Amino acid sequence: MQKSSVYKKTFWLKFEISKIRCSVYFNEKSKKPIKADILIIPGLSEFIEKYDFIAEKFAKENFRVAIIDLPGQGLSTRFGNPSTVIHVSDFELYFKAMNFLMKSLKFGLYRKAIFFGHSLGGLLILYYQIHSKKIDNFFIQPSMFIVIAPMMGLPISNLLAGLTVLINKFLISFNLSNIGINTNLASLASYIGLAGKNVKNSVSKASDYWKKEENINYYGKITSEEALSYFEENKLLETEGPSWNWVSNAIFYCDKFFKKLTKKYINQPVLLFLAEDEKVTDLSSQKKLVQKLNNVEEINLPSCRHDIIHEKEEVKVIFWKAIDNFVKKNLC
Repeated sequence: MQKSSVYKKTFWLKFEISKIRCSVYFNEKSKKPIKADILIIPGLSEFIEKYDFIAEKFAKENFRVAIIDLPGQGLSTRFGNPSTVIHVSDFELYFKAMNFLMKSLKFGLYRKAIFFGHSLGGLLILYYQIHSKKIDNFFIQPSMFIVIAPMMGLPISNLLAGLTVLINKFLISFNLSNIGINTNLASLASYIGLAGKNVKNSVSKASDYWKKEENINYYGKITSEEALSYFEENKLLETEGPSWNWVSNAIFYCDKFFKKLTKKYINQPVLLFLAEDEKVTDLSSQKKLVQKLNNVEEINLPSCRHDIIHEKEEVKVIFWKAIDNFVKKNLC
């Protein structure tokens, strides 16, 4: 069997009070200059291994790629109570971690940079661009964005959002804001119409999603078993949804993003993938994003769910064709 040309190095960086796990990929057999640096930011509960095949495809085409396990999830330091709960004190920690990785790898200093993000990662890469100041005296201006089903809002009512923020303030006073949200409470919120139908899944074990018969039938047995295998091989990757403080931060930063966007513009080209059957994040906020961006290429994927990278083969063909054309057009 021919050895792959892609070299992958996984390492930990000591960062503030924690460690963050990172991986970098490049084509070790190519003698041509690297085309660009690509930073991949996963979504909530996701981890490096889920994006291996995407990073490897880019690396084979002579891009240098980096992926990070965001603080609080993957194999980076956990802060939740218990540790399976995804918790950060403030989303600012995400931006600092992204910056720390790019600074350590000299990302985007010698060639163009491309930001690639899914769900939470989509919000973070766009928000980074309109951040009010340099983070730790370092800032990278990407040449383009590839954004997949971004979390621009949560599928909850304004009333529930306000209640969540109030409850979190109460929990902070008792140092309990790092606990998770009860699945029964999430189900009740959905039942009375204060939250989307998928909210219970968002606060459940990540691996359970791939055990459900409905999802196995939709994505296929091979895809479901592969997704589940990551958790079976390393139980430390397991998560059980976000903390109260995380949700409160998500509400705040999604709202703040659109307020900032009225004063600061994202002029770089944005390739935006939207799933027609979106139930994990707020679809109306994604549509609002389309209207606010100056230079956006919107790809609507019919009958698709939030987890676009695991979609059927015919969707993956559309996905990669759009990315290849977009990068080729905007990299020159």
